[in-house]
Amino acid sequence: MWKPSRAQPISPMKHYLSPLLFSFFLLLTPAAAKAQCKVSKIVEQGKFEIDSSYLYDGFTLSNFTMNEKQKRVQVQFTALKGQHYKLYFCNSGFTEEVKISVFKEEKDGKLSGDLLGATTAKDQFFELALAKAGNYTIEYTVPPCENAEYGMTKNECIVMLISYSRK
Repeated sequence: MWKPSRAQPISPMKHYLSPLLFSFFLLLTPAAAKAQCKVSKIVEQGKFEIDSSYLYDGFTLSNFTMNEKQKRVQVQFTALKGQHYKLYFCNSGFTEEVKISVFKEEKDGKLSGDLLGATTAKDQFFELALAKAGNYTIEYTVPPCENAEYGMTKNECIVMLISYSRK
């Protein structure tokens, strides 16, 4: 004999929660995909700019979030004796200008004055030649996001391609 089952009332919250969560994830997916730094694409495009007399040796990646505050991001680089280096700076496509400063570490551990003081912006490709061996600190001064006053932030990156040539 058939027995009717007790039907459980559907909670109004459970009924609306599933479509609400689905809509939330749909809205976030394009923003998250856009915010990711496409390193392999940046490296592949940047390799074409490397001088043919230099060999590609690798890259360093600096990720940062542009928000309401200016920040400094540092990368260390060691130039080996007997080689000339060219460093190429590529970005993820942001339009804000980032100042690139290069300091050489002196024997007493202090950093020398800025050897460069250049800027990079969207679609710019910048190169720096290093002929002296030693330890270098590359510092990126990241400006605030252009719409930071409205709570906007941007996840971006700078890729430094390293190439070398023997003397």
